[in-house]
Amino acid sequence: MAAFSNLDELLELYPNAFDPQAAKGMDGVVQLDISGEKGGTYFLKIIDQSLSIHEGTHEDPSVTISTTDEHWLDIHRGEANPMSLMMRGELSIAGSMSMATKFQDMFDV
Repeated sequence: MAAFSNLDELLELYPNAFDPQAAKGMDGVVQLDISGEKGGTYFLKIIDQSLSIHEGTHEDPSVTISTTDEHWLDIHRGEANPMSLMMRGELSIAGSMSMATKFQDMFDV
């Protein structure tokens, strides 16, 4: 597992950590609305088992995931459970729940 200490470093790892086989049949756009001191707004296009990352807001994402930068990093470190964060209102998902559920499995970070 590669080391990362902030959202920018994590996003830099996504292209090499992306597992095309895990993305099979999952074409769509994941909008990340990450708040916090080092947060940001990004969208990830997953089309034909390939990934592209863009800064900004997509006009019609398949799913939007909203949380803080610290929670997003903790999820990827295995230190936080997304379902627990949702139940506490610290992570929200709007749109395709199946894409949100499979999203984390598409990356080995």
